[in-house]
Amino acid sequence: MIMISFLILVVSVCSVSASKHSQKVLDHHDRPSNFIQSSIYGKYLEQNSLPGPVTLPPSYQSRDFDQEDAFGGISTFAHLPFTECTNSANSGTFDIGIVGHPFDLGVSYRPGARFGPNGARQGARRLSPTGGFDIDHGVNPFRNCSTVTDCGDISNTPFGKLVAIQELEHGMKTLNSMTPKNVSAADAVRLITIGGDHTITLPILRALHSTWGKVAVLHFDSHLDTWDPKQLGGGLTKHSEVNHGTMLHIAHEEGLLSNHSNMHLGSRCALFDEHYDINNDIRCGFSIIRARELDKIGVDKVVKKVVDTVGDEYVYLSVDIDVLDPAYAPATGTIEPGGWTTRELLAIINGLSEAGLKIIGSDVVEFTPVYDNAAETTGIVVSQIIYEILQWMVKVPVKTPKA
Repeated sequence: MIMISFLILVVSVCSVSASKHSQKVLDHHDRPSNFIQSSIYGKYLEQNSLPGPVTLPPSYQSRDFDQEDAFGGISTFAHLPFTECTNSANSGTFDIGIVGHPFDLGVSYRPGARFGPNGARQGARRLSPTGGFDIDHGVNPFRNCSTVTDCGDISNTPFGKLVAIQELEHGMKTLNSMTPKNVSAADAVRLITIGGDHTITLPILRALHSTWGKVAVLHFDSHLDTWDPKQLGGGLTKHSEVNHGTMLHIAHEEGLLSNHSNMHLGSRCALFDEHYDINNDIRCGFSIIRARELDKIGVDKVVKKVVDTVGDEYVYLSVDIDVLDPAYAPATGTIEPGGWTTRELLAIINGLSEAGLKIIGSDVVEFTPVYDNAAETTGIVVSQIIYEILQWMVKVPVKTPKA
């Protein structure tokens, strides 16, 4: 009985104490009426707080990521400004041009490389003049001593191979005749061409010859591309003789190549004859670093062999993306397993840049977007190769022989 009375007393005391010290419930006049408005997104759902709808006009201007939509507008390479580079009024406004050759009439296997320039520009969406620096280079190649622009594509007919090749040559001669903006660094513009199948190297070398003379071609490719037209194409007609496997043979016959300083790098292809193809290749002034040699000698010795071979000659760099293993670049016309990795290729190109080889022009060819995957692996690789070449050109300004 005494215990019960004690408990009643304790409960009464606690009740009085609680009533004296209980917290007041805050009065929320702006309490959300539902869960959505109470969430972190609620404030954005008020129509009055939203800005008016914005339409992004087509723009070729360089984009700042903090001011413009990096994924909108017309696609130029790395969001570079577009310049009508064949217009003489634009002479003296750029130093390095990115130009497309939508051509694939010279293929012997899978077609579609005519869409390569567009695919490469799509792959370069992640690049921009604003974000041009990277961990491996201390230079933004888009905003340095050289002005870089996207020159668009050189129009060529899809109905006649020989006519199209002449159109490409004429376009490149016109571009090559332009005066660079920074004449203190170089006295001729330099171009990086996006193919297109590998046939385009022939009209490019023809166009460059009047300015640079004979050049040493560094040919990154799984194939030789010096095949005698009788071996590849049958030698039946002039139309069949010119293709993406004979263009370097023809370039040699026309006196466009160095006599002894040309090199194939990453080679690993089948041959039509036990001896003839290699002997003809040597006759065309080429030596070879096979793809498998890299495993034995490493990147540094590959670079050294190239530098020792080329010496002080002018260099034209031609990169067929099938130099890479299909795991890294599946979207190409004539794939060959056992190629180099992307990192190995970029390291070699960077090594040649560090060595100061005098690069006067370049192409990246045989990208066929229809065979790429959903991740755009090949398109992104092509854009990165071009970025590495840009670094080389900016690092090594070159004067013409007449200078």
